[in-house]
Amino acid sequence: MKLNLGNQIRINRRRMNLTQEQLAEKFGTSPQAISRWEIGATYPDIEMLPMIASFFETSIDALLGVTEEEKEKFCAELQQSFETAVRAKDAQKTIDIMREIRRNLKEYQHYWFWGLYTEIWKVRLFRDEKVLEEMRLLAEEIFSVCPKDDHWAVIDCMSYMEDDDHLDTFLDTYASREDMARSSLLFKRYKMREELDKIEPVRHGILWYELSHIITAANDWQVYLCKDPNHFIWFCETQLNYLNAVNNLSPDKKHLISGGTGADLWCEERIQLGIRYAASFAKLGKMDEAYDAFEDTIRVIEQIMSIVDDEFKIGCSSPALEGFALESKINWLEKDGKEYKEISLQYNDWWNWIIPLDYQKAFKHAWFDTMRADKRFDVLFERLDKCVVCREISTN
Repeated sequence: MKLNLGNQIRINRRRMNLTQEQLAEKFGTSPQAISRWEIGATYPDIEMLPMIASFFETSIDALLGVTEEEKEKFCAELQQSFETAVRAKDAQKTIDIMREIRRNLKEYQHYWFWGLYTEIWKVRLFRDEKVLEEMRLLAEEIFSVCPKDDHWAVIDCMSYMEDDDHLDTFLDTYASREDMARSSLLFKRYKMREELDKIEPVRHGILWYELSHIITAANDWQVYLCKDPNHFIWFCETQLNYLNAVNNLSPDKKHLISGGTGADLWCEERIQLGIRYAASFAKLGKMDEAYDAFEDTIRVIEQIMSIVDDEFKIGCSSPALEGFALESKINWLEKDGKEYKEISLQYNDWWNWIIPLDYQKAFKHAWFDTMRADKRFDVLFERLDKCVVCREISTN
């Protein structure tokens, strides 16, 4: 690739009405060095190019006088050289080419990344620590200069190429929700690296997460409830039957919400479905069914809130999730000068919360107005009140 660096330095220097002496002072070098650059006898160190381009308010490509056609040809040649180096397991040549891309072809990085990392993956050259370190630097450069939409490919690749010593730090920094969740990235990593002994716990987590979202689907459930309560009763029953089937449970209809068993890792899903189920019956004036649903929902809340251990694990009876459990703990929420007990259930970067104060608020909603005239409502709400555990804020 023909360089016109010297001519571009001279053109830009004259454009800014600077002498060679003045430019030398700006760049911390001698007038003689500037003169040699301008006649093409020598070139500035490659590390200086970003500074020179920034000073002249231009790009490195423009500074080098490189046309798009020349760059495309150079990139194609560089890629071919890279593939040859990787397949020959020439780590140093591979590093040199990646460094050239990182320093001088930044705007092409999202294009380069897939080609480079695919080749490196094919021969497992990322297991060379020096190659891996250059991969990290290239990834960091992409994070700094490319739009966020381009980051996911980098995160995805690095999550299965990063070594074990740096993996947690990388995931803590870049993992997010959904496709870029820690569990999803780890599953891909173990699958790609054929580390099958590590897959099962991660598979459990992904399965729990997906089932949880299926079971509690319908974000606009209040709209569905108001439009067609009969249909929404069917919807809630379908979700509850699905949840119980997943857990190998066959409860009678009065215990459809709780599953007729003790507290499990589905408590939050069961409570949310129970509130919706009871509201649907109340909307239709089916009071007996509404109170049964209310009572079974309270039963779930009572079971989970009766746990007194500050930290505990909670699993379920699903054969597909045998041995899987959520890390759980008691937290205290400060409100109105007191602290209220709540329970958090955690898996990696995903949390479920059991907050009795929120359930009190839900059952005070207008959905349940038709139930309040019956003493059964007061009895059940009193049981819910007892689940709201509070204490004075410690002054120590």
